[in-house]
Amino acid sequence: MNTPNIRYYAKLVNTTQNGKKTPKFTIIKQAGYYPPMDQLKGRDGQISMYLMEKLKEGENVPSMRLQAIKSLNFTGLKDYFVDGKLSGFAYGYPLDKPTYSKDSKQNPFFEYKEDGFLFLIHQSEQAPESQTPDSIELVVLEGAKVLISAYCKQLLMGGFDEALEALRKQAQKTL
Repeated sequence: MNTPNIRYYAKLVNTTQNGKKTPKFTIIKQAGYYPPMDQLKGRDGQISMYLMEKLKEGENVPSMRLQAIKSLNFTGLKDYFVDGKLSGFAYGYPLDKPTYSKDSKQNPFFEYKEDGFLFLIHQSEQAPESQTPDSIELVVLEGAKVLISAYCKQLLMGGFDEALEALRKQAQKTL
């Protein structure tokens, strides 16, 4: 399987304030450029997302999702849990509708709806598996939506190790 073009890489760290129930993750490093991410910047100039449980029940609904500014559902995290345990890997893809929410807000990812997202979820060694992750790495693959679950398996088996190492070295701090 060929490795698709990697558009963007970001490292999100847990920046949840004490007392807050919903885990908040903020991008601290990034490599590459992905235009829709510009639309996710908050008042502080940072891109933050909330790790939230699924909105509705259903067999195909991922148990966890990342929600960005203005209640944009960035993506569901498929395979986040496997057999009830944190897998350490997940995949997703952008919303494929031109608008979202009852207010019909413009979807900044619509033009990129065929891309796929890979996630590496990093857990503290001392923490129980059910605890909130310390950090999450995001890799955006160009036009990879239809094969993203296979690319996630490839990630799990080390197929992206070299590319990830290069991206981590290239990544620039955002804070």
